[in-house]
Amino acid sequence: MSRVLRIAILECEKPLPKAQAARGSFGDIFHNFFAQGLQGLGPEAAAADVRLDVSKWDTMAGDYPQIEDVDVFALTGSYGTAFYNDPWIVTLVDFVKHTLESTDTKVFGICFGHQVIGRALGADVNRNPHGWEISVENLVLNEQGQELLGVPSLNLHQMHRDAVLGVPPGITNLGSSIKCSVQILYQPGRLLSFQGHPEFDELINEEIIRADNENGHAFDDETFRDALERVSRPHDGPLMASRVMEFFLGSGKWKDVV
Repeated sequence: MSRVLRIAILECEKPLPKAQAARGSFGDIFHNFFAQGLQGLGPEAAAADVRLDVSKWDTMAGDYPQIEDVDVFALTGSYGTAFYNDPWIVTLVDFVKHTLESTDTKVFGICFGHQVIGRALGADVNRNPHGWEISVENLVLNEQGQELLGVPSLNLHQMHRDAVLGVPPGITNLGSSIKCSVQILYQPGRLLSFQGHPEFDELINEEIIRADNENGHAFDDETFRDALERVSRPHDGPLMASRVMEFFLGSGKWKDVV
């Protein structure tokens, strides 16, 4: 009998037009990322009999599932600000806090989702004093990060000006970059979050870089040109898709042991 893994994707934003036309909603992008990760584990892996049951929920509209119907909550990125007190953001933070404190449901987040998780755990989340981190960037993994992820460092798409500025009590940070010291939050069997975007590809990130530069003049010319030069570089998103799926399943080195 196959195992059903119930993943609720908490959508916190809609993609820009080009990305949405090519890749669908952020929920679709996450779903494809998870499916890619499951496939990457190979037919001989324990995950061969796993079936994904994925649902998508619009948190900006206050749309949430029942916690007991879900094995994993996955928080997407957003153009919103995780430390602001917009009602939908406060509701999301409270929801994550309740889930982590009162249930055994796993929580996964990327970028804005990573920051919401940090805030829910009591970490300082604010503007990154080192400024924007954009395009494909390298981050170095510590000893535990290398053990779990199987590589010494990662190249991941990045698109953030805000950051988690400290590691919450009882949580481990698995890696750091030059501009952002808290890149991957981890608690065995409970949570995993990335500041970077392992689910992004060149098309998605380039559109955001260009839009941010044109609409808000966010970057100086040199930064903008450099970002466009790096956005097509190889990245480790596909590898992370499989590592994330291992975490969801509690398999391999991600055993649910504290």
